[in-house]
Amino acid sequence: MLKYWFIAAATLSLGACSTIPDELAVANEDNLVTYTTALDNPAQAEGRPARWGGVIAEVSNSDDGTVIEVVNYALNSYGRPVVTDNSDGRFRAIIDGFVDPMVYEKGRSVTFSGTIGAPVEDKIDEYRYLFPTLNASGRYLWKERQQNTAEVDYSSLWYRHYWYSQPYRIYYPVPVRTNGGSQKSGGDNN
Repeated sequence: MLKYWFIAAATLSLGACSTIPDELAVANEDNLVTYTTALDNPAQAEGRPARWGGVIAEVSNSDDGTVIEVVNYALNSYGRPVVTDNSDGRFRAIIDGFVDPMVYEKGRSVTFSGTIGAPVEDKIDEYRYLFPTLNASGRYLWKERQQNTAEVDYSSLWYRHYWYSQPYRIYYPVPVRTNGGSQKSGGDNN
């Protein structure tokens, strides 16, 4: 019996390690180059594996493939970009083939894995910028998060739903609110 418990615990602990989507998995996580390293030393980083992510700024399709410009953000433990008010800069992911700009639309979170290419100098508006490039072999478009609109009602449980009124031995019409906000007498059913 102890053997089965050990197998179950080992299976659960190994399953917890694979939190990164399969599209972004790499053979050795320790060899991944960070975005800031590629930005500081582009010549040394070229050809090495990387996993970068962020928010899509622009998608450009051509006959040679697709270039997606991404505002870079740090990734959490499962590879999703953590969008904050601070960014390290932008990079360009180069993809073979066509990517639909309606699916990969501006503002969506995306993560790429692949090898670092030669940096490309271009402009953001009128500012000259050196874009690190990533020849993407894997990509993962994250689902948009829903805003939680739940509100907590801290009022007393007894009065929370406003259905309680004093018990009267003699029938007494109590004002009741309707959808229009006007008050009707509780005895008036019209």
